[in-house]
Amino acid sequence: MTEGGLLGGANHGADMQGVDGKRVAALIGDGFEEIELAEPRRALEEAGAIVTIVGTDERARQRVRGKRGLDDGQSLKAEELVADCTAEDFDALLIPGGTSPDRIRTDREVQRVVREFDTLKKPMFSIGHGAQVLISAQLVRGRQVTGVHSIADDIRNAGGLYRDQPTVTDSNWVSTRGAEDLPQFNRAMLEKLASAIPAQPVV
Repeated sequence: MTEGGLLGGANHGADMQGVDGKRVAALIGDGFEEIELAEPRRALEEAGAIVTIVGTDERARQRVRGKRGLDDGQSLKAEELVADCTAEDFDALLIPGGTSPDRIRTDREVQRVVREFDTLKKPMFSIGHGAQVLISAQLVRGRQVTGVHSIADDIRNAGGLYRDQPTVTDSNWVSTRGAEDLPQFNRAMLEKLASAIPAQPVV
């Protein structure tokens, strides 16, 4: 394939083969920012990944409320509950922003699974307020991360290195400030996922 072909919109083929069939857990609670789930999910699914919506409690199986800025957004049903999941079930973790991260950050099962992903060095994708979950899991000390400007102090206070950049990659993490940076974020997310070792390699 020519370089020009790789840059063409639909023709990501060569560098995205590594994404096909990989499983991504999207961890959400009420108040998730709709576009911060919908756009990465679309990019992942178009590249062949399988995205599973993971909620925090039984109620999430019926309804997790999204938001669109200050307005109500689309609601979703969780396909799995975080208490039933381990990092070994998935290849990567996606944490959309909105008010969802602040609602789920103190959940012990959320903290457990997030730490498992990091211990296994599996890709973790954080958008907007998503870094609040990483802070509560006590993972950000010494790590470069970005998020919405309003949590910059929280990141610094937790020992993280806040970077005011569209997308920041640090080891297995890819973070972004928010919806306006999703095009760059989606590219970095797919590249990171493509290079990750599959969760259950075929023996």
